[in-house]
Amino acid sequence: MKLDLEQLHKLIQAHLDKRLSDQEYEMLQTCLEEDPDARALYVKLARLDSMLRDSSAAAEADFTPVSRKASAFKWWAMAAAAIAILLSLTVLLKTQSSSDYKGVPRQVAARGVAVITAEAEAVWEREQLTVGVALEPGRLVLRQGLAQIDFFGGASVSLSGPAELELVNKDAAILRRGKLKADVPPAARGFEVRSSDVLLEDLGTSFGLAVGEDQKTDLIVFDGEVRATGKNGKPLLLFGGDSARLESGSAIPQSAGNVDGIPDISDVIAGSSNREESRYAAWKEASLERRRDPRLIAYYDFENLTAATRRLRNRGLHGGGSELDGGIVGARVAEGRWRNKTALDFRAEGDRVRFDIPGEWDALTLYAWVRIDALDRHLNSLFLTDYFDKNEIHWQLSHSGHLHFAASPMGAVDIPKHNRRYLSEEFWDPSRSGQWFFLAVTAEKGVGKVKHYVNGEVLPIAGGTQRHKPLPAMRIGEADLGNWSDPIWENVIRTLNGRIDEFAIYGVALDAKEIAGIYEEGRL
Repeated sequence: MKLDLEQLHKLIQAHLDKRLSDQEYEMLQTCLEEDPDARALYVKLARLDSMLRDSSAAAEADFTPVSRKASAFKWWAMAAAAIAILLSLTVLLKTQSSSDYKGVPRQVAARGVAVITAEAEAVWEREQLTVGVALEPGRLVLRQGLAQIDFFGGASVSLSGPAELELVNKDAAILRRGKLKADVPPAARGFEVRSSDVLLEDLGTSFGLAVGEDQKTDLIVFDGEVRATGKNGKPLLLFGGDSARLESGSAIPQSAGNVDGIPDISDVIAGSSNREESRYAAWKEASLERRRDPRLIAYYDFENLTAATRRLRNRGLHGGGSELDGGIVGARVAEGRWRNKTALDFRAEGDRVRFDIPGEWDALTLYAWVRIDALDRHLNSLFLTDYFDKNEIHWQLSHSGHLHFAASPMGAVDIPKHNRRYLSEEFWDPSRSGQWFFLAVTAEKGVGKVKHYVNGEVLPIAGGTQRHKPLPAMRIGEADLGNWSDPIWENVIRTLNGRIDEFAIYGVALDAKEIAGIYEEGRL
């Protein structure tokens, strides 16, 4: 039996929610027996459904074979998963035995080969590039400013825009245009930079390179030794103080006075500090203005925290005032987005900030600046209400890098049947560990009125449960930032592994323009 995609999707979801009739069961069973694509879809939806459970125990219980139907479907899920694994292994073995590998260096498993470690008035062609971003092989265009790039092999490069640098791997790059200085410690000897058709191999030193729009290239060795090899295969060795013009596939010695304007890493660091100070000052001004917004329920700027601070002050000038202060439990004071800004570091199982925020709202906006170090729990807390009682909310991160918002119209009673969950597309993976993100969610009473945001941009809803049902009015009450004090199930740990340095709750759903504006005011 062949079912159309929409009908198949509905039947699988009905089974996962345990609301399948006998007639629908027979229909789905026949379809799974005859259609491998249907079995693959079943496995995909079952995995997503399992991931959305609030604990591995709940997910396991949901798949316990309590009837003939459940047992049969468990068998089909296992069979389909086994087929998928075998297919994956087949593809892998074919890839490894392919003749395409002959003469080609194996790519490392990690996607990143370098990381941006400092900037000074840097403007990139790709706006998402910033300090802390792991860079994959490919083309980088720095339109203006300075940037420091550390390669995973150990070499460090300062780049001056306008420039175009192509990352080859953790030990090699191609400078298409612009100026750079490379510092190569002994552990990174052999670091290579190609310019036009001349290959430079660093033998443990520092050197500068300048490539003009006409592709004429100048090289200067500041310290140590560099080997320059042209298309003719003849190497030219240059030592500290030497300079050469790289042209027409050859390296020709020249006076060092012909090379100037090579950026130094100290220039990047100095410029980065000035930019950081100006960005921090701009955010402080915006923060002082924001706390006056009457739509705020509570606002926490995390400013001027010390090791002795045990209270997180609500800075909102309207509403509950100090009654909405949070109690800091365990979490340690750490550096925030900027060196002069404080944050709280959440790591141990006891780390949290406790709140009690009474009231009920038809709409909410939550936002936080969060540094995610790892997502090592099944679900990782951003802001969780105790017990998950009727109409209370949960805001958290899944282990696979999705934002997760949920509301509980019936409390903890029959969660799979009643709980509204809204899962964003994946935005985080381990290569982004240690980066600061602006995370936000807006939710309104009704159907289809939840939006996730990352760094000021809307992230599409990728899944969830009971999203076709209306979201009720929402409550908070007793709650934790970065943890879950009173979970529904025993031994459920949801400690955040990372830092937070700003958090706000609004009693309205801010629009996309306002969310983007808050991000721009607070971005690094």
